[in-house]
Amino acid sequence: MNAATPAPSLWRDRDFNIYWLGQTLSGLGDAFAAIALPLLVLQSTGSLHRMGRLTALVAVAHVVAGLASGALVDRVDRRRLMIACDLGRWLVYSAVPIVWWLHGPSYWLLVVAGSVGALLGNTFQVAAITAVANLVPRERLIDANGRMHGSYAVMFFVGPMLAGEVCHRYGATTAIAIDCASYLVSAASLAFVRARFEASGERERVGLAQGFIAGVRFLWSVPTLRAVTVLLGLSSLLMAGRENLLIFHVKRTLHGDDRAVGHVFALAALGAVLGAWATPWMRARWGFGACWLGAGVLMGGSLLGFGAAGSLAVVAGIAVAVAFGETVRGINTMTVRQEITPDRMLGRVTASFWALLTIPGALGAELTARLAERYGVPVVLSSLGAALVALMVVGAMTPIRQPVVREG
Repeated sequence: MNAATPAPSLWRDRDFNIYWLGQTLSGLGDAFAAIALPLLVLQSTGSLHRMGRLTALVAVAHVVAGLASGALVDRVDRRRLMIACDLGRWLVYSAVPIVWWLHGPSYWLLVVAGSVGALLGNTFQVAAITAVANLVPRERLIDANGRMHGSYAVMFFVGPMLAGEVCHRYGATTAIAIDCASYLVSAASLAFVRARFEASGERERVGLAQGFIAGVRFLWSVPTLRAVTVLLGLSSLLMAGRENLLIFHVKRTLHGDDRAVGHVFALAALGAVLGAWATPWMRARWGFGACWLGAGVLMGGSLLGFGAAGSLAVVAGIAVAVAFGETVRGINTMTVRQEITPDRMLGRVTASFWALLTIPGALGAELTARLAERYGVPVVLSSLGAALVALMVVGAMTPIRQPVVREG
C-alpha cells in the first residue's frame, strides 16, 4: 500500500468486524466469570487467603502454558487453535455448575477448572494477539487494539451489573453457565472469518522450550521491550491481587451484597472505556513512553487514596481511575509489541512476555492476600499504590521513552 494512501476504515473490514463482534460477546461471559469465580470461592471457603491461592494457581497455569503456547501459535493454523481452545474451555467450565448443582460446593473443582481454563485461555489469547496483527494493517493497530479493548470494557460495564444480579437471584453457578455459552459464541464467530491467521513467511519448526527461550531473547534484545517487561513484571507483583482485595473489602468490610460487587466493577469498566477511547489520541500526542509511565502513575496515585475508602462510592471512584490507567498502559503495551516484533515470532514473543509477567503476579496474589489478612485491605492497597508510583519514577530513566522501531 502506498504510504500516502490511508488504510481503509476498520468499519469496512468484514473479517475484523466479525472477529471483533465475537470477542466482544465473549467478553461479556468473561465479565460474568470475573464476578462469579471469587464469589464461589468465598461461598465454598469464606477465606480471602483461598481467593489469593486460586489466583496464584491460575497464574502458575498461565506460566506453564507460556512455555509452550508461543511456539505452538507460530507453527499451526491459529484460527483452528483458537476454536479448539474455546471448545475446551466450554467443556471444563461446564463442570462447575453441573457438580455444584448435583453435589454442592467444591473449592478443588474451582482450582482444577481455573487451572485448565488458564492453560487454554493463555494459548487462545496469544493467538488472539497475532490474529489482530494479521487482520489489520500496521498503521491501524492502535485503532484496532483500542476498539477491542473499548468494546471489552463496555462488556465489563454491563457484565458485572448483570452478573451481580444473576448471582444474587440465581447463584454464581448460573453466571458460570453464561460464561460457558460465550465460548461457543466466540468459536462460531472465528469459523466465519475468511482471512488466514497463520504466521507470514516460512514457519519455524522449533521446539516448545526453544520457542520460549527465543521469545525471551527477543524481548531482552530490544531496549523498549526489555524496559516494558521488567517494569510490568514488578508492577504485576504489586497489582495482581487487587481485584480479590476489592471484592473482599466490599463484601466483608463495607457489608455489600453481590449486586454491590457487580456495580463497583461495572463503574470501573467506565474508566476502561474512556481509556480505550483516549489511548490513540494520547499515543499520537505524547508518544508511547509518556503515555505508559503516566498511566502507571495514575494507577498508583489512585490506590494511595484507598486508606480513606470508607464507602462504596470512594471504592468505585478509585477503581475507575485504576481501570483507565491500566487500559491506556495495556493497549500501548500490546501495540508496541505488535509493531516491533516480526509476525513469524509474534506468538513466541507474546507467550514469553506473558509468562515472565505471570510469575511475579502469582507471588503477588498470594503475598497481598496474606498481608491484607494481617494489616487490612486499605493499608495494603495504599502501600502498593505508593510503590507503583515510585516504580514509574524509576521507569522514566529507562529506554522506555525511546522511539519505537520495527525489528527485521
